[in-house]
Amino acid sequence: MKLEDSAAYAAKCFRGEPPSCAFACPFHMDIRSFLDKAAKGRWGAAYKILRDATVFPGIVAALCDQPCRQFCQRTVLGDAAIALRDVEAACLRYAKDRKPQAYVIPPKDKRIAVIGAGPAGLSCALNLAQKKYQVTVFDRESGWGGGLRSHPRFAEFDEELALQFSAVDLEFRFDSEVKSLDEVADFDAVYVATGADGESFGLLESWDKNLLTTSNPRVFMGGEICGVTLMEGIAQGITASKVIEVFLQTGKTTRPHGDHDYAEGCGRYLDHEGEVSVPLVVPSGPEGYTEEEARAEAARCLQCDCDKCLAGCEMLRRFHKDPQRIAREVYTDMVVNPPFSTRQVTREIYSCNICGYCKSVCPVDVDIGALSQFSRTARMSAGIHPAALHDFWLREMDFNTSEGAFASAPKGRETCKYAFYPGCQLGAANPEYVLRSYDFLRDTYDSGIILGCCGAPAYWAGDQARLRANVEATRRRWSEMGEPTLVFACATCESLFHLFLPEIPRVSLYELLAASDKISPAQPYPAAVVFDPCAARDDHGMESGVRELAGKAGVTLDELTEKNHCCGHGGHIRIANPSLYNEITRNRAEASDRPYIVYCVNCREVFASRSKECAHILDLVFDLPVTPRVPTLQEKRDNSVKVKRELMKQIQDIDFQPERHEWDSLRLIISDDLQKEMDQKLISEADLKEAIWRAETYCDKFYDEKDGMSMCSLIKPVITYWVQYRETAPNTYEVCSAYYHRMRLGQKE
Repeated sequence: MKLEDSAAYAAKCFRGEPPSCAFACPFHMDIRSFLDKAAKGRWGAAYKILRDATVFPGIVAALCDQPCRQFCQRTVLGDAAIALRDVEAACLRYAKDRKPQAYVIPPKDKRIAVIGAGPAGLSCALNLAQKKYQVTVFDRESGWGGGLRSHPRFAEFDEELALQFSAVDLEFRFDSEVKSLDEVADFDAVYVATGADGESFGLLESWDKNLLTTSNPRVFMGGEICGVTLMEGIAQGITASKVIEVFLQTGKTTRPHGDHDYAEGCGRYLDHEGEVSVPLVVPSGPEGYTEEEARAEAARCLQCDCDKCLAGCEMLRRFHKDPQRIAREVYTDMVVNPPFSTRQVTREIYSCNICGYCKSVCPVDVDIGALSQFSRTARMSAGIHPAALHDFWLREMDFNTSEGAFASAPKGRETCKYAFYPGCQLGAANPEYVLRSYDFLRDTYDSGIILGCCGAPAYWAGDQARLRANVEATRRRWSEMGEPTLVFACATCESLFHLFLPEIPRVSLYELLAASDKISPAQPYPAAVVFDPCAARDDHGMESGVRELAGKAGVTLDELTEKNHCCGHGGHIRIANPSLYNEITRNRAEASDRPYIVYCVNCREVFASRSKECAHILDLVFDLPVTPRVPTLQEKRDNSVKVKRELMKQIQDIDFQPERHEWDSLRLIISDDLQKEMDQKLISEADLKEAIWRAETYCDKFYDEKDGMSMCSLIKPVITYWVQYRETAPNTYEVCSAYYHRMRLGQKE
């Protein structure tokens, strides 16, 4: 993996970039942070930001023409722009300590001549002097200030200049006009800032506005002589000091790292949904803002920064990392040598629902789910994936693509124009969902059937080999049936077919049901909300079909504020991050007080487990009883077998018998509370039966004679199951507790 591989996923993200106002600022000041500090009354911290950016804050706060105000996003709400200069002036009054900082840096032997003691030259000179370069400033006038010397407020500006230069050593040569560059030939670099109509020494035509260079490699130029404004000139002096320093160190001239053209990029605006209008604070007196007024005006700042993904995603909020940081950690966790790698992003990567919601709300379509998927795939390929997090679902996928699989054209046919693809979970949740849907499709569209798994467990686990094998097997099965249009009841299945089998034509079951005059849905609730699964985000046909069916049932529908938000099941995060899973499922269940109509059985299971009143759309279509009970893991497996058995008998007149195991005959007594706990931990009854059978058959167990309790383990390829039980009758065992872990316990004779 290369850094650019992971970085590409977040490359377009502009979170943390300067806001539009800062892009317009010639000083590139962190206006967002400045106003945040000012709003909190932290005037010392606010002053440091102002001073570090502008060099001469007393001059800038008085004379800046405030190009930032043209790009203040307060105006998006119809408000006046932030009065930044007035807040800056208040900051100068209320900051207790304005004494410039003296830097303890070894002196440097390089000498720089600055020609012109106006603001542009002085800003360059001051910055270089702070770095301990030997700076000499020349000016034909008797003192500093340049064009400001004639300003009515020059006395104030003179004090400001004296204050800022009080902590540095440099030489001023006033009344010293430089008429030829030969006079400064013994300096290592020269900065020409002679002001409007000043001497350019014949270099103005060769001036590069980006690098501030001229045709003379050691001579740089900036300020009003180059046709810029006073503020732009001060800012150019700052930039020039950085360019000159790089030149003195390397002999090359480059733009400072992270610098940008202040006039570019000002169009990055946010929608500021939910923000309220706040009017401009007007000073109560001629002296300017009081401290309270200044804080109130600073607080009007919207702190413009994109947080759409963090605001909308519980996972991103919990870990609170910007997309760029996640991308870096995906790379560093893969390439750093194992003794030093923290695997710090592992938990986060496997806590992602991979639902695409972040991309749907991102202004530039950054998809953290895709980055998480990329990381999972890379980890699986490198053999450093946490296998236990997906082991259960991968084993279920293996069952549904082997023993649970079945494909056939309609009875007596080899091919068909339509084939129902219910997915592996629909029949597991309720066999009637599949059987009755197939009856409708068989009678209306002469449809065939394909029972299998779309590959979501392998996809979410990053198991590319398993996913590819499943895709190829599905493609062959589809081709052998005459390449029919597949009818989907599951949005996740349809979305994965769109990704990996785009050549297969697709249609939603709910569209076909809604278009039929034979369907008269029942009404479970007078009013409800349709909960759209995340995978249906771009499947408008499926979404509209469900709503039409609910409307036919006479249900008054309301819409959620946030559609297609994952119920929590996506990405199989339940084991990786149980507390986050609980937070997400709770938030989705509480998104509306009304009952939900769902069309994803995983959504139904999530909400039913949270006692949220909900019905599957097929409950309405076929007038099935709406029950809050969720089938156990074993019941789901049995339901899948029942669907296959009945369809094989109906279509091919074959009596299907599933594979039998020696432990199947055992009867387990499991309390409701323990069963719920087992289902939450994905511990199936079949695994416990196998563990107990092996323990009893080979006497491989711990036995307590006092209470007749036994304890045994079952080691699977990824995890180890433990079960505590007692025998209550022949072949009958009461299960008292069950759990699993990822440790391997060795056995010795």
